[in-house]
Amino acid sequence: MTTTDMQNLKTQTPTEPTKRGPGRPRKTPKPPSSVGSESKEVDCSEGELESELQAAENNDAQIVTVHVDSDLALEESNVANASNTDASNTAGQNSELEEDRKSSPDKTLTLSVVIKENPPSLKGDATADKNDEISNQEGRRLEAINTTCQTLETHTIHLVDGEKGGAGKSFVSRAFIEYCQYKGLNFALVDADPSNKDISKIYPGCIEAFFSDDEKKYKEADQIFELALKKSVLVNLPAQVYEKVTNWIDDNGLIDLGKQNAIRFVKWFVCTGGHDSVQFFLQSVEHFENRLTHVFVRNKGLCDEWSYIENLDQYKDNKNKYDFVVMDFPKLAHWEKNMVDRLQIKFESACSHSDFGVVSKQKVKNFLKEAYKTFEGTGLVQ
Repeated sequence: MTTTDMQNLKTQTPTEPTKRGPGRPRKTPKPPSSVGSESKEVDCSEGELESELQAAENNDAQIVTVHVDSDLALEESNVANASNTDASNTAGQNSELEEDRKSSPDKTLTLSVVIKENPPSLKGDATADKNDEISNQEGRRLEAINTTCQTLETHTIHLVDGEKGGAGKSFVSRAFIEYCQYKGLNFALVDADPSNKDISKIYPGCIEAFFSDDEKKYKEADQIFELALKKSVLVNLPAQVYEKVTNWIDDNGLIDLGKQNAIRFVKWFVCTGGHDSVQFFLQSVEHFENRLTHVFVRNKGLCDEWSYIENLDQYKDNKNKYDFVVMDFPKLAHWEKNMVDRLQIKFESACSHSDFGVVSKQKVKNFLKEAYKTFEGTGLVQ
């Protein structure tokens, strides 16, 4: 505030303090509140007011000049007190008030009000910037995950195992293959049983592979993983190949490599119901734990009583710990099963084959219907 402004302030200050009462200091009006500003009422004398304004000017505070009628508050109070009197008296008082305002322009009081803006909070700004950065990072991470999910389709390597000969691995594999064909799934078929090759004889386009104890021949099985980069793979394993398959997976770190390439492993272990068959299954579960999904396939064609297995302590402990999937594979009547094997035809073909009677055809249809339903129930075939 300049010196001239301060002089004007003194000149415009009324000299009749009787309206305010003897010795009563001026009371600066409270400015309108605004967001981010501080305001307060200050009781001070003229000299104190001048000092306050000078200090505010030196501190670069915002100074707002407000014009106030020194008699306004008192006169309006008188009008309010006379509200219960007759209308003519009130009108008279209002008229006198208006004339007084016009005839006494020198009673206008000019006050300067200091408004001090709140300084910005550097801590708050830093916190806001940090929160924005965290939000942006989270957004980028979710976008990357969504992009990965959209570009990488999960494929599965289905290993049909059983360890023991005669467990029904090939029989289950054949029903599995026809279920995938029925669903119209895109998959590669690998027959890793060089001694039998019944799968490759029946289903065209089957790829042959084998597992070896010789590390130099590991590459023969590597094509299974290479195929899984493009589509899911169904592998029919031979008997007594547990250690070879386990070494192939562990030595090459295929489970972790599969995670990097959206490939998972599922082992369908076909069990005969015998004690040794169950022990082979539990051995595989305990080795791979939850790194590999296990399906305990109870072959109803070889055993129809499984309650004693469910009561085994080792079986129950592993079921609670690793929560493997249990699947009941249906039984096909003896004559119909032998005819399908002897003719080396698909189950679907048997439903219309001339060597099968009407009842035999219906038995095969019922078998397929039940088998498809149990594969579907696992939720593992996509």
